[in-house]
Amino acid sequence: MSQQVIVIAPPRAGIELFLKSAAADASWQVTSEIANSEIPAADSTGTEDLENQGKAISDSTAAVQLNYHRDFSLKVAELAEKYPEAKFVFLLRTPLDAMRSSLLAWRTKRFVTHTDLAGWWGDPWSFVLVPNWEDLIGLPIPEVVANQWLTANEASIADLAELANERWVAVSYEELLLTPMETMQKVASKFGLSWHAELSPGQVNHAAEGLNNLKSFRRHSLEILQAMEKFPDRISKYNEFRLAHSSTATLDKYQEEAKFKDDSDKPKEVTRPSDGTPFSYKYSPSVYELLHRAKSSIAVTTYKSGHLIFIRADQDTKALNCAIKGFNKPMGIAVAGNRFAIGTNDQLLTYTNQASLASRIKTDKLSDVLYLPRSSVNTGDVAIHEMAYGLEDGKPELWFVNTRFSCLSKMVIDYSFEPVWRPEWISALAAEDRCHLNGLAMVNNRPKYLTALSKTDTPIGWREHKGTSGLIVDIDTNEIIVEGLSMPHSPKWHKEKLWVLESGKGTLATVDIYSGEVTTIATLPGFTRGLSFIDNYAFIGLSQVRESVFSELPVTQTKDERNCGVWMVDIRTGNIIGMVKFEGVVQEIFDVSVIRNAVWPKLETESELTQSAFVLSDEALKQVQTRTHD
Repeated sequence: MSQQVIVIAPPRAGIELFLKSAAADASWQVTSEIANSEIPAADSTGTEDLENQGKAISDSTAAVQLNYHRDFSLKVAELAEKYPEAKFVFLLRTPLDAMRSSLLAWRTKRFVTHTDLAGWWGDPWSFVLVPNWEDLIGLPIPEVVANQWLTANEASIADLAELANERWVAVSYEELLLTPMETMQKVASKFGLSWHAELSPGQVNHAAEGLNNLKSFRRHSLEILQAMEKFPDRISKYNEFRLAHSSTATLDKYQEEAKFKDDSDKPKEVTRPSDGTPFSYKYSPSVYELLHRAKSSIAVTTYKSGHLIFIRADQDTKALNCAIKGFNKPMGIAVAGNRFAIGTNDQLLTYTNQASLASRIKTDKLSDVLYLPRSSVNTGDVAIHEMAYGLEDGKPELWFVNTRFSCLSKMVIDYSFEPVWRPEWISALAAEDRCHLNGLAMVNNRPKYLTALSKTDTPIGWREHKGTSGLIVDIDTNEIIVEGLSMPHSPKWHKEKLWVLESGKGTLATVDIYSGEVTTIATLPGFTRGLSFIDNYAFIGLSQVRESVFSELPVTQTKDERNCGVWMVDIRTGNIIGMVKFEGVVQEIFDVSVIRNAVWPKLETESELTQSAFVLSDEALKQVQTRTHD
């Protein structure tokens, strides 16, 4: 008599790949109609389907009889009791890949299983109907998909835990994809069965998933990642189970191949000269996708080449656009509401958004944010580093790190700068860059944490120890939070955590403000400087450091290529998920700042518009005579 094997597969776990792989051995027979389709008849149930399949087992000459139904993931205990001789194969898959695939499948409406659920509205229900589905009514479909997938997996895992170990085996989608023959041999060996067929990677023709078709699912990734945020503990528990029952080497190989074989994420080359400047860039579509969805853009400064760059998502062409504009050694950027400021070689330049005037600019595309000059303050060459808008007594203030004078300053009209704080170890104001104070983190609209390259009080004293003596100081308490960092820059307070870039190591890290513990989140291919966030994604500036100047830094000790541009990191996993790589004249980055609610920003300096447009208060506008026409 044939050995009955019941396949447990939550949505998009790879059932078609498994059954077609099994069918390569003639002695393994698939009785379910799933052999050529993911979904059985919508009105069938798991128990009925298995009973119908079971009628053929006694007459079969096959050594192995495989059975599957979409509802089996919720009925493992019931099936195990009813068929005590049956064995079980449980299919696993990386949560993001499985959920993303499931979301795409829901939206194609080719996998609908229930069309008449009382009270359900929106996309018709696809795949297995999970308990308490009524609680999901009205939720975004990505959350429904994530909940459905987790519930199905959790039910299966709980029931399998009650079965004898010899009755079941777990198989991962990744193992089936990369090592199909070894995986099927593992299943056969576990159940005391024989496997005679030869299988090689890519031999089985299944619906293009995973490495073969990540492009189809990429635009759904952000939605699924956001949905996954709702269930961190459940996903973590599933991953513990998955990793305990999968080949670590195979999973690592899968991740590496996914990184290099995904055609959708290969950088797209775009050459865009500006004002005779040799400048080009490559980018990952994931950066366009996130900026598009967030309705945001990114401002970047590059002081050596002297440019401000706006990275924008062109919704008309579905491509990323980089607009480049010349400035005199631009460094720090500050963005808040309708205000925009940039620190240059010897000036603080401020701008305000006058979007209503955008139509007066002759251009192919109308800007939704148009920055026009508002003020220019001559600071002298104080080496302005990071800047930020904040509030003091309820009024907006522009704060900046005055690196040459080793202090935190704010912009004032009457003076070059107003010093408001300096480190306790700096004995006096002097234009000597004594500790290379550089980075500024705001908390609740007030300056809170600053970075410096050393605790020195002599002219350019920091250079001798620049790679190992970096620190972060709390300006309210004058306490040093942590020391021994490698050229720290760009501290930021985000999601109730202090983040920092260890530029000398090319890393993104978090710092425990109480213990000073530093946790590296990601290592990037370049000198890290310039940091900004959109939710769970960090945008990090990378520069090509000069070995003649920074030869002793860890970032220069590796053989890896050092890049220039903006890299995107998922701060939950530390994975690099996108980049904008600059080439040509731009070889270093100083600051990176996300501009929220600005799809297509533009900045005008001197033009006919700046001379003929007048910005007045609401009260003053009431006094303006309106021109009438006969």
